[in-house]
Amino acid sequence: MKKYRCKICGYIYDDSKEEIFFENLPDDWTCPWCGAPKSMFELVEEENGSTESKEEVSSKKNEEFEPLRKMDLYEKSFICSNLAKACEKQYQDEEQALLQELADYFMEKSEKVTASFETVISSIQEDIPLLENAMKVAENTQDRGAKRVLTWATKSTNLLNALLKTYQEKGVDYIKDTSIWVCDICGFIYIGDEPPKVCPICKVPSFKILEVA
Repeated sequence: MKKYRCKICGYIYDDSKEEIFFENLPDDWTCPWCGAPKSMFELVEEENGSTESKEEVSSKKNEEFEPLRKMDLYEKSFICSNLAKACEKQYQDEEQALLQELADYFMEKSEKVTASFETVISSIQEDIPLLENAMKVAENTQDRGAKRVLTWATKSTNLLNALLKTYQEKGVDYIKDTSIWVCDICGFIYIGDEPPKVCPICKVPSFKILEVA
């Protein structure tokens, strides 16, 4: 029997304990914990007893990192904003205020741009391998703080990528007559009438999961 794990929240779907094998579930089935689509599940246990996923195996391979480049103002704003949220979770109010001030400054100075739906998806897909490379650097330097933030960012980005693909396939009916929620700390996105009681990524309570107007 096989087991499948949600890449977002870690929920395990065990074929031996369910009435339907995972592979036979409908394509629109979603994770009961975080609402992630079926495509966000990975095989974690083969019949031979292996517990390594394909991502865990590939992460062990040595890959060359891309050269460093200068960040634009948008990127600087996003980084400062994310650091501000991390400080908020650690109750570092002064640091949070200073980082948010920087984030607002960079955003104000940046040029306003518009992008097509396809461009947004393409950009998100480009971010995924960059996050994987950054995680390798954090692991090599044993930077626990960076690993935590990168774990959150990777899960949120993968989930956003999957949700946008589903929206592209189903159209506006996918989000019609329902609500969209976003965790103010890690960026977790949930589509449904009520958000989870606890964010499945960063574990903050539901009052930090805000409804998108």
